[in-house]
Amino acid sequence: MVKPYMSRAGKPRSPTPALPTEDSAMRLQSKPHQLAEFLRQSIRLGKLAEPLPGMRSWSRELGVSRRTLDTALRLLQAEGLLTMHPRGAKLNPVVAAKTPAPTGVKKRVRWLIDGTYRHYLHSHHRTFELLHERLRVRGIELKSEICTPVRLREIARQTTNSNELLLLGSLPPTYQELFAATGKPVLVLGEVAAGLDLPFVNSDQAGAVRHAAFRLLRKGCTHLKLVHVKSAATGMRSAVAAFRAACSEWTKTPVTGQAIATELDLTSLLNSMRRATAQIKQRTGILVLSPVPIAMVITALLQHGVAVPAQAEVIALLHSAESTHLYPPPPAYAWPMTAIVREVTKAAELFFNTGSLPAGGKLLTAEMAKV
Repeated sequence: MVKPYMSRAGKPRSPTPALPTEDSAMRLQSKPHQLAEFLRQSIRLGKLAEPLPGMRSWSRELGVSRRTLDTALRLLQAEGLLTMHPRGAKLNPVVAAKTPAPTGVKKRVRWLIDGTYRHYLHSHHRTFELLHERLRVRGIELKSEICTPVRLREIARQTTNSNELLLLGSLPPTYQELFAATGKPVLVLGEVAAGLDLPFVNSDQAGAVRHAAFRLLRKGCTHLKLVHVKSAATGMRSAVAAFRAACSEWTKTPVTGQAIATELDLTSLLNSMRRATAQIKQRTGILVLSPVPIAMVITALLQHGVAVPAQAEVIALLHSAESTHLYPPPPAYAWPMTAIVREVTKAAELFFNTGSLPAGGKLLTAEMAKV
């Protein structure tokens, strides 16, 4: 059982109520996160209203340090519940304008995946596992579904549920537009199509491609190849555009850039590997964008007698850490899985506590992994 905040003398602070105990996740969280959850519920139930107390008096009333209170309030600010200012905090008007999910109703996140790209679902497996665990301890169920176009349209026509948040896994623009028109609560996991205003969580795929391309150009690679999955998703088009822009912007030496799109069935991959490794004579840089298997590219190069990395340097983009466990390990821009799971979890908590979703979105940087 989680105890109420205590004074230094060991007596409960009055009239501050005890923290809620029905969520098992509370026992696993730090004190700032416990306090944030307590305040979040107080806002949702209308027990906390303007004007909010000053930081000093509020921390005394709660029996916590000002640092703990400040951290908790900044967590709520990141969720859009309030705004911090030099003297304290102020509730955002949007808090009272939304309706949270009914108490006692099972909360669920449905991850909808376009079945066209089912061949690379293995790349989402670890992300799903981690997100499932993070949501589970918060009383939120996670379900995934591989959908045909007919199924996606059927889900869009279904009655909106206040206890369900749809997670759109890099759906092509057609389906993003379809769900946006329904007014259903959706969160895009990927890049949002042009002209749509949907909340999203995304890795900066285009930024990673651009940065990696310039890295190879600075190392003397005059020929660049981008090997990527064939996809109609907005993010993939942006990544290819970033690659081509980097090649055209390099003015120190002439650059030959080639984008090679592949399906993920074995026949398509083998044909793409032949295209990627054919006639490599000059120093060449090859960017392999997940979920194209990085090991297959390197193996194909070695089989064709291309020295790696002396003649051809290969960079892994947004792959899982496990897929780059090769010898020697290739340079890699890691898939920011933990950060993505954290942001999706925060958005889900905000939705089920207030009925709101974050305005705009979160673009997460893919950092260059240290080998």
